Amino acid sequence: MDPKEDVWLEPDPLWTDRYETERERVEEASDDGLLGVFHVGSTAIPDVPGKPTLDVIAVYEDYGSMRAAAEALAEGDHVIEADDEDEESMVVIDWGDEEAVFVKMHTRDDVKVRNQLVFRDYLRENEDARREYERVKREAVEEHGDDHHAYTKAKTDLVMSIIERAHDEGYDDRVPEFA
Repeated sequence: MDPKEDVWLEPDPLWTDRYETERERVEEASDDGLLGVFHVGSTAIPDVPGKPTLDVIAVYEDYGSMRAAAEALAEGDHVIEADDEDEESMVVIDWGDEEAVFVKMHTRDDVKVRNQLVFRDYLRENEDARREYERVKREAVEEHGDDHHAYTKAKTDLVMSIIERAHDEGYDDRVPEFA
């Protein structure tokens, strides 16, 4: 199989259902330190194709609450892939049978949370930006479908530009206070 075919899917309405299932799993694994769970990445944006990977952000009051939730998820199908206590972030993955679920855990002040949420919201509401992003994603997968790092790097300039536009247009006001 061509590796480019392996990393690319057209939009699938089941992504929202998969997110809801994962949100419930994160909530069940978490204590009162959980501040919010969000669907991000291409699967959270209508009409944008993407890899068969679900991206979820879970935001916590503190590192201890985040760590406890990660350990609880790891007792099930998830694996702790990254734990950066200095940045107070973790990545927990459920590799699944067909699609992976990445739960990116952050404490409340991590700027990555704010940027991912404004990026998602801006693309959800701006069709021209969605089409621009889709075009760049298609070019990136065509050129770098078998190299995740190069694929991501090929999109970086546009992603940063969209985040800047979103900030300029006040999308920060939509992000919850904790982010």
